[in-house]
Amino acid sequence: MSVIRAVDWRDLGLLARVRHRGLCLDSQLAFTRGANALQNALLDPFNPQHSISTLVARGGRSAGGSAIAQLLLLENHPLARLAFFGPPEALELPLGFEMLEALERFAGEHGAQSLSAEVDEQAPAFESLRAAGFAIYARQKLWRLDRSSAHQPAPNTPAWRHPSQQDHLAIQGLFRNLVPALVQQVEPPPGKEGQGLVHWAEGELLAFLDVHRGPAGTWILPYIHPAVESREELIAGALAGLSPSPSRPLYLCVRSYQGGLAAALEALGFQPYLDQAVMVKRLTARLREAALRPLPAMEGTQPEASAPITYNCVRHSAVSQKRGS
Repeated sequence: MSVIRAVDWRDLGLLARVRHRGLCLDSQLAFTRGANALQNALLDPFNPQHSISTLVARGGRSAGGSAIAQLLLLENHPLARLAFFGPPEALELPLGFEMLEALERFAGEHGAQSLSAEVDEQAPAFESLRAAGFAIYARQKLWRLDRSSAHQPAPNTPAWRHPSQQDHLAIQGLFRNLVPALVQQVEPPPGKEGQGLVHWAEGELLAFLDVHRGPAGTWILPYIHPAVESREELIAGALAGLSPSPSRPLYLCVRSYQGGLAAALEALGFQPYLDQAVMVKRLTARLREAALRPLPAMEGTQPEASAPITYNCVRHSAVSQKRGS
């Protein structure tokens, strides 16, 4: 058995060795902040949200060496995300399965109900995660746009604006209409106030872009209503509002349930970048328990004796016979 514990100063050498060799299983984190385990481990204690937790497995040579894994945990968020695992080959060893079990326990103890990982289906890590109980909940294609290849939007492109508190319910409604119920069970709706862009037309919310920025790039997860016809013009208007940095690429993540965007993205200069499976392991199970309570009609009452009824019937029969005689 390996010893699995929180990272400390003794693990700086291991962090330095695997920081560029590990797998980043959270694409949003990888393409906005970078997949650097050492940086995340050192800087997270100074983060007010303290969102990234790092665990280290020390098993020695006979147990498969050592491994490092990181979890992304957000306050009051039911979904934990597997952010980093290194070295990648450890996932194929018993050490890797022990580490995944420890991550699941850690996430559950901190209120998470599910643990997700985004991985290429052709990578060895995909089979390791599936053997550990992860299942595919969706698939996604990442598109990349460099500022140099971006097309200039037309002057009459649809208008976007930053969401306000009044848009929150509409964003949740759009999310519930577009995202399959199975995915909604493990992924809460977006809509943090002031984050992203919304597009309204004729009193209806037709599109919402969940936007995250970082030093490595900008990440966009779109929610676009099927009624939208001019998707190329719509996305072009959003790009004008985002103003991508010339030195930082823009990544747009298209989930399998949000189709019909490929032609519009290609016309705007986006390039297909990566195909991934969104894998999730449920950490909690719904239990059904019987709720025992007394029936309202029987509570506090006693059944009446039936003897008087029988007596009256017998007496009535005897009187009738006497009169008949």
